[in-house]
Amino acid sequence: MRYLMMSLRRFFTRPLTKMSDRWKDKKKLHLAARSAYLSYKIGKEDSERLLQIAALEMKAEKYNLTIRYLEEYLELNLNSKKALLLLGIAYRRNKDYEKAIKTHLKCLKKGEEESDILYTLGIDYERAGKIRTTKRYYAKCIEIDSSFAKAYFRLARLYMRDKKYDLAVNLYLDGLSLREGSAKDWINLSFCYINTSNLVAAEKVLLEALENFPDSSEVLFALGAYYIKKQKYNKIPEIISKLDSEEDWYIVLSLQLKEVLDKKEYEELEKLLEQIKKEDRNAEYWYM
Repeated sequence: MRYLMMSLRRFFTRPLTKMSDRWKDKKKLHLAARSAYLSYKIGKEDSERLLQIAALEMKAEKYNLTIRYLEEYLELNLNSKKALLLLGIAYRRNKDYEKAIKTHLKCLKKGEEESDILYTLGIDYERAGKIRTTKRYYAKCIEIDSSFAKAYFRLARLYMRDKKYDLAVNLYLDGLSLREGSAKDWINLSFCYINTSNLVAAEKVLLEALENFPDSSEVLFALGAYYIKKQKYNKIPEIISKLDSEEDWYIVLSLQLKEVLDKKEYEELEKLLEQIKKEDRNAEYWYM
């Protein structure tokens, strides 16, 4: 009888598993998760399968279902750190920040604080608008793990928002010294230098950013905007030549607009605006 039941389960679960795999290949993650969950319930599979199903729903941005599957998993595997972390993230993405915080706090054990949990809690508190507490968690994360680059960058952005540019500079430098960081982090460091009147350092950072991210339109735009601010107009054609005229057309036009406005060349400005209208590319944003 037992063997018969197992055979029946396999008979029903195999096509469901294959169907789930096909949906995954087609990037239909919610449908893949549904098929996988049916297979799990019929086949009475290992509960670890629930984590995989929850991860699929998370990627599909079906957060209520993600929460449901993770709660079901936690009923079978009490205090699983991995499941609690995922559940807290699902609550956060569902904009239920208090539940995210409450869930992630369960992962903290006295005397066993882990940098990844502290960092995750920092994001929870940041999304909840509790900035003081956010700063404490990011700082604690750095204290425990001085190589946790993301914590430096998030804390730096908060101080930049507070206009505490000296503190932000130090944090960006520490984070970037770990050979991590995005083009945006380099640009932000340059912005902080500009606001501490260290223009030489600001330009140096942008040029270094361009070496690290030679194809970044963000960096090229920031460098072009800096040259316009410094009235180094002769540098702008070189910047524009490095941009893709089709893909980065809005950045090219934005730099051209910035330049003519800075020079107060209003006739040239009218020509550019007329060009934008003719292109009909919804670019009015750039001169509003």
